[in-house]
Amino acid sequence: MWDLIVLGGGSAGVATAVAAARKGCSTLLIEKMNFLGGQATGGLVTPMMKNFCNDENLTNGLYTEILERLKKNGNSIVYEDGNPGWFNPVYMKCLLDDICVESGVNLLFDTILTDIKSEGENLVAVTCNTHSGPTNYLAKYFVDATGDAALSTLAGVPFRAGTSEEVITSTGQISQDTDFQALSLRFIMANVDIYAFTGWIREIDPETEMSSFYNTSDDQLMFSTAHVTDQCEWDLSSYFKQGMREGIIDEFDASYFQIFAIPGQKNSIAFNCPRINFYKSLNPLDSNDTTQAQLIGRRQIRRLAKFLKKFFVGFEDSYISEIAPVLGVRESRRVLGKYTLTEEDIRSNKKFPNCAAKSTYPIDIHSQSDKIDDELGTTKIHDYYEIPLECMLNDKVNNLLSVGRCISSTFKAQSSLRIQPNCWQMGEYAGNYIAEKIKG
Repeated sequence: MWDLIVLGGGSAGVATAVAAARKGCSTLLIEKMNFLGGQATGGLVTPMMKNFCNDENLTNGLYTEILERLKKNGNSIVYEDGNPGWFNPVYMKCLLDDICVESGVNLLFDTILTDIKSEGENLVAVTCNTHSGPTNYLAKYFVDATGDAALSTLAGVPFRAGTSEEVITSTGQISQDTDFQALSLRFIMANVDIYAFTGWIREIDPETEMSSFYNTSDDQLMFSTAHVTDQCEWDLSSYFKQGMREGIIDEFDASYFQIFAIPGQKNSIAFNCPRINFYKSLNPLDSNDTTQAQLIGRRQIRRLAKFLKKFFVGFEDSYISEIAPVLGVRESRRVLGKYTLTEEDIRSNKKFPNCAAKSTYPIDIHSQSDKIDDELGTTKIHDYYEIPLECMLNDKVNNLLSVGRCISSTFKAQSSLRIQPNCWQMGEYAGNYIAEKIKG
């Protein structure tokens, strides 16, 4: 019998497990992949978004500790705008192992949740497929950090999904008319001459607002640049148009393009693209759709790489060095909690008695169809909103909390709260909250 079992080893799950274990709780962290980090490592989602208010970082604790440890060996940096969330996903994967082991978290990889056992309004055990076969794990408390609310759904907690605000029971079906945010498949290209590339950008687009450049103390050049077809004109747009005319890329490949340098990888670039487009809205909870997304995404990646090698200075000898093993899923299920965070809460900077996380990140919607529009709000500088504990609790199961992107919220509110710094805060809060319950 464990004090706590956490399902899902992404940012929120690791934070929950580490916080609870450090307070003396016997903690088991179960992860379906063979590594920790979720989107940060498996999805190659780097850097993390900035979460500041009045020049103060709103995300501290484990988040800061991990980035400081990565910084010691050159695998994270604080960007010139103060954002400490630039990190090397390869070393992040290794460091999360170390943090968990050092903190006393028991890890179980390659283990997939299949069923639950409950008694009354409490969970008693989870059943998982392991290499040894189906195995039951018992605990006093459980945390759903699966991203897709997989544990909560099995436990009978109602949920919402995508743009629909319809409440769905565990046996209910998601409407075919429901739309979801776009899926992505991120990748890394290596052997890029970054100095030649950034020099070229500065020469042809000296006044761009879409690019930034920063030299670190150890003389590593960090930068970011982006191009979104329907939001602005960029001096590099002409190259994308030429690539489309020659049939190297298509309009979907060119519609959203964003890249970042990577600390500790001086000749590599991380891509926050392609956004995957299909003839219909792809459902991240449908295996047929996610299979199509993987196939389409890898084709898009190869087209983009061919285009960059031909048209972008510095990419002539580059190559694809890594394709994310995990799809970039922005949202899927959202549990029905004791409180549902709304767009109005975010825009009004609402505060709560039981604050689990503070955030200034705006509404950020990536569309994959004509049903919803891309939307990126303005980052709040002088105020923030709060995410309450009640978004992580539910009325169905007493000893189950949800953390991360699957907490109780509306579609638009979720597009803001889903970022990694918020997940670190929610997870750490949940771990401490459960430890207090268990240890009295």
